[in-house]
Amino acid sequence: MLLQTNSYVVPREKREEHERLIRRIRQALQRLGCDHFEVYEQVGTNWGPIKGGQRFIQIMRFRDRQHHLQIQEAEKSDPGVQELINEFCQLIDLPGQQGQGLFAMGYYSRMAATPGNGVHYEDPPQDAPEPESRPEPQPQRNDEPPEAGF
Repeated sequence: MLLQTNSYVVPREKREEHERLIRRIRQALQRLGCDHFEVYEQVGTNWGPIKGGQRFIQIMRFRDRQHHLQIQEAEKSDPGVQELINEFCQLIDLPGQQGQGLFAMGYYSRMAATPGNGVHYEDPPQDAPEPESRPEPQPQRNDEPPEAGF
């Protein structure tokens, strides 16, 4: 599994136009075979809005490198998709954001330690022994370092 991310800023006055354009881009990508395209807005502490900030991140997921290349080639050969890409670049002023370091593109591959989409976790058999119970954690004194973990 591969991810591509695009992080950028949308001026407040162009927010509605951005939302409409993202819907059209999502439909075009689905038509080309990219069935996982999400867009998130950055929020502040406690999930609240950020004053003056309108940062977004697009996340596109691909099965593998071949799938990514197929989608890229389909984008290049589709005039409608090219038009949407140009509209998007104009909307966010891509050259300006690149010049100011506001636009970032990233590529990610799945960590081997994380399960894939096809992993199914089964319930334990009815006759399986009960898992060992863990003792309740004791409150820590101020002079003891906290335990690490997730």
